[in-house]
Amino acid sequence: MTINRKQFIAVVALLAMMFCLPINAAKTYWGYCNGVDPVAFGTKTAAKGAIYIPAEVAQLYKGFTVSAVKYGLAAQADDVEVFVTKDLNADPIVTKKASVAYKGWNEVALTTPYEIDGEGFYIGYSYTGSAVSLGMTTTFSENGCWADLGDGWQNYATQKGESAKALAIQARITGDNLPLDLMLYTDTHEYAVVKGEPCKLEFSVKNLCSVAVRNLQVGYSIDGGEETVCDFKTTMGSNIDKSFAIEHEGFSTTGKHSLKMRVVSINGKDDAYAPNSELVLGLNVKNSLPVQRIIVEEGTGTWCPNCPRGIVAVHKASEAFPDRFIGIAVHRQDAMETNSYAELKFDGYPSSYINRNLKSSIDPSFDAFKTAVNSVSERVPVMGVEANAEYTDATKSKISVEALTTFVSEHKGIDYRLSFVLLEDGVKGYTQANNYAGGSVEMGGFEKLGNPAAVDMDHVARMNYSYNGIEGSIPADVEADKTLTYKTTLDVPSTIQNADNCAIVVLVIDAATGRIENGVKVALGEHTTGIRDAEKVVVPDFSFSGDRLNVDGFSGTVRLYTADGVEVSNSNLAPGMYIVKATAGNQTVTKKLIKR
Repeated sequence: MTINRKQFIAVVALLAMMFCLPINAAKTYWGYCNGVDPVAFGTKTAAKGAIYIPAEVAQLYKGFTVSAVKYGLAAQADDVEVFVTKDLNADPIVTKKASVAYKGWNEVALTTPYEIDGEGFYIGYSYTGSAVSLGMTTTFSENGCWADLGDGWQNYATQKGESAKALAIQARITGDNLPLDLMLYTDTHEYAVVKGEPCKLEFSVKNLCSVAVRNLQVGYSIDGGEETVCDFKTTMGSNIDKSFAIEHEGFSTTGKHSLKMRVVSINGKDDAYAPNSELVLGLNVKNSLPVQRIIVEEGTGTWCPNCPRGIVAVHKASEAFPDRFIGIAVHRQDAMETNSYAELKFDGYPSSYINRNLKSSIDPSFDAFKTAVNSVSERVPVMGVEANAEYTDATKSKISVEALTTFVSEHKGIDYRLSFVLLEDGVKGYTQANNYAGGSVEMGGFEKLGNPAAVDMDHVARMNYSYNGIEGSIPADVEADKTLTYKTTLDVPSTIQNADNCAIVVLVIDAATGRIENGVKVALGEHTTGIRDAEKVVVPDFSFSGDRLNVDGFSGTVRLYTADGVEVSNSNLAPGMYIVKATAGNQTVTKKLIKR
């Protein structure tokens, strides 16, 4: 085959162009958000959002290009257009319309990449749609939440505080020899730990490098003292978040401290941009901490032949973890169904959600609930919850509820809301479809019953008074350790069989995510404390002596549980972690102790 002169010149030109192209150029994603699923910010179905990348970061990436804008939507949107600009009120430097804009993460490659010149700039997007689509994640930055919600561009991070987390927007930066940069963040601005107990200082990092992180060093110091450097072996690819924990032996005295954490090295080299890899946090050493409970909302029905599995699991978990597990049986398509729970959707029956995490439906079993209880027991809750509830008069047609929340740390600009659910136990007159009848599988006694089985129904949700929570029931700004009180009166529905078998569940809803943050269950007319404040109860510093717990000097009652929630007698105790529940009068303190 022969080619003429014009064809030869064309081939040479094409080869020259190919060699000039940045083949497999490295890339990274830079922003202030983490990789969680975005939740909605604002209330508008048409809006604009942006993040600001300041000059010091632009200098770090000078000469590289923004080749794409990545953004996370809280709902599907129409007419999305991404942009790069140095002035939000001027015409953008670069724009590009998106062909598809789904809920979740999207990415739009720019037809003309923006070359970073060292000056600060904004990246963002605009949208229209039928839902609130502007998405934010769970991290915070003063540069991370610029928005135009119909009244002009505003920096909501400086105006609204914690309720305006970083928008889910990232710049895809392309080029060779990109800087080594990690973002260090936590889900709290203050660690709360119990005096005398080992603790974990948990943190997360986002890899803003173009290379995988395999060796990470993080240092911490307390009150400006000597820095302790911790080594972590990991495999963390580009744009990946990972969580880590520094194990600490604990603190011997109560009080508040300043804790500084920083990324010391990445793969043996310095972090290129210190401001996003350093944190100064509070550290509050307390005598005790609130109880973190799990609330299980279980979808069930008398017509469902496999639902005895959920009934048994909720019953066993309620007995095993009386102070850490709250079960709510949400009936569907039977006479115990309540329309007040209509917003909660189940994929099948039986199924359940833990703390209303709707992204993770759990098949109800005691083992699953035990794992969840043990997992969250290691977590310091955002707040403690306690309540008083009683009927207003002898007719028992109205309930007076006093809900008390006590936050572990100070917060500004939050949106937590109280919600109330009325439960009834011992509901009679119904039979349960029962696939386990006459079987060989042990199912809490259902294997010995008929099909259908005549059983009393417990934990039945009779009324959800406020599924999404009551707006304003918790202030936007809260102080640490200050108890907030909210009072209300609730009507008792006519479906109740026996008012003496009822209980009120108080839930705290995070309005940003829709999830349950914490809660407490209180039988009507009784008092239950969800905030375990050891200063209110005269409790000695319990310690182990030989094979038992020394409780001398305490005049109340003491119950002892293993880490799995099994109550044990105070004798012949093996080494391990135990949960001590000490009660004096109407106050209870729960503490974790380790027998070595």
